[in-house]
Amino acid sequence: MKRKALDHFIEELSNIWGPLTSELTLQSKVLLEELMKTSKQETWMEELKEQKLPSKEIYRSDKHGFVLMGHVEKRGDQSPPHDHGSGWVIYGTVEGQSKMGLYNRVFYPDGSMQVVQKDAYVLKAGECSVYLPGDIHDTFTLEENTVMLRLTSCDFLQELNEGRLVRYANTATHW
Repeated sequence: MKRKALDHFIEELSNIWGPLTSELTLQSKVLLEELMKTSKQETWMEELKEQKLPSKEIYRSDKHGFVLMGHVEKRGDQSPPHDHGSGWVIYGTVEGQSKMGLYNRVFYPDGSMQVVQKDAYVLKAGECSVYLPGDIHDTFTLEENTVMLRLTSCDFLQELNEGRLVRYANTATHW
């Protein structure tokens, strides 16, 4: 099984892993960008593209807790606005492109809260984007068979089950 680039990524990420800092997110992003460029002919990437699974765990660090996920998405696939609880994530597009919406919570005098879209951009092949704890975003896939890698700082299913990961009503306009 050919996975030299993946093994290098795991080793280098494990060497720098620690508490959330600007340096950690920057170095992790650089490593993920490198992996996206160097892994296209590796067995695990070829299998991801062939299987076209919406979500597949590529690697999980038992020691550090980070998880590398692979995703093959169809045109029009979307996730509603959400944050990742106490975790953080780096999305990377290997092939295709997705529109990423950015949101903020707005609180009104009557005590109500609404999530309002403040911006959107297209995440193109070869690009990565970092979302920190509390950042709210959504995704909307623009091309068929868009291949994405997602590096998470922890198990997001656990964040969801423990009530920290929040999904908001879909207020996206995709502008």
